[in-house]
Amino acid sequence: MDLQLADYIIEIDGTQVDGNPLWRFNRIHMVVGYAQTLADLDNNEDYYKKIKSIYDYKGHLMVTWKTKPTNNEKEYLQKAWGSIVSGYEGNEIEHEIV
Repeated sequence: MDLQLADYIIEIDGTQVDGNPLWRFNRIHMVVGYAQTLADLDNNEDYYKKIKSIYDYKGHLMVTWKTKPTNNEKEYLQKAWGSIVSGYEGNEIEHEIV
């Protein structure tokens, strides 16, 4: 499943896990939206274009970036992942650059 923001697509995956994959997809959508809101408040227009994919694996968020993220960009996701929209998951996020 993919999440499309404007003309750009972020790959998301939650189907290869036990439990409710639809809940995981919805949670990732909310996390991405929350993080993008923080980027918008920072006037970071190209933030979402840096992300290739996001995967929720047993409560750990794995983010693959096309280009190296700034500390602020990583923080957008950390805040979103630790908020109510993710169920206060707040676990570590693994970042990979391809």
